[in-house]
Parts: sequence; C-alpha cells; structure tokens
Amino acid sequence: MTSRTFFLYLAGLTGAISFLLFLLHMLLPETQAYWKLSIASVLLFLLICTGLFYAGRSAVQSSSKYAFNNLVTVSVFGKMALSVLFLFLYQQMAKPTDNWFVGIFLCCYVVYTVFEVWFMTLLAKM
Repeated sequence: MTSRTFFLYLAGLTGAISFLLFLLHMLLPETQAYWKLSIASVLLFLLICTGLFYAGRSAVQSSSKYAFNNLVTVSVFGKMALSVLFLFLYQQMAKPTDNWFVGIFLCCYVVYTVFEVWFMTLLAKM
C-alpha cells in the first residue's frame, strides 16, 4: 500500500465518520455538548493511524521477522491505554452530565480500529 493510497482511504474514512457524527449531533440534541470531544477523538485516531501506518511500513521492511508482530501487539495495548486515559482526562476536565461521550468516542474507536486492521493486513502481505 502506498502512502498516497493510505491517505486517500484515511481522508474518505475521516469524511464519512465526521459526517455521521455531524448527523448524530443534529438528530440527538443530547450529544451536541460533545462536539469538541468528537473533533478531538477523530484527530486522535487520525494521528494514531498515521503513526501506525509508517511504523508498520518500517516493521515490514525490518530484518527482524518479529518486528511486525511486536508492533501489532504494542499498538493494540497502547491504543487501549491511550483511549482509557483520553476518556478519563475528558471526564475529569469536562465533568459530563451523562454518558453520551463514551458512545461517541467508542464510535470513532471502532471505525478507526476496523480501518487499522484492514491496512495493517495489507501491509503484512507486502
């Protein structure tokens, strides 16, 4: 997978999830208070995907046959820990009155995780 292809798919995915979040905020007034969280979540996962793509390309080209497997293992646990920290910090700073923020974040998490699995699978086949 080339960088150009990766960024085209990433842009398309980001546009789609942004549109879905926009619709969610328009259709459910309870979620409108979390528009900043939505933007921050999308940006967080954009950064994670981009970093993981370049790390994956390096790992595939590495002389170590375990480099790619190690990257996948570290990325799964690292992303989980980062996500828990992100939600904890948001909850402490924003003091949300309901739990909609978790659903919005999880929506982004699941979509970008599926994308990561897809592009990492393509990288592994290189």
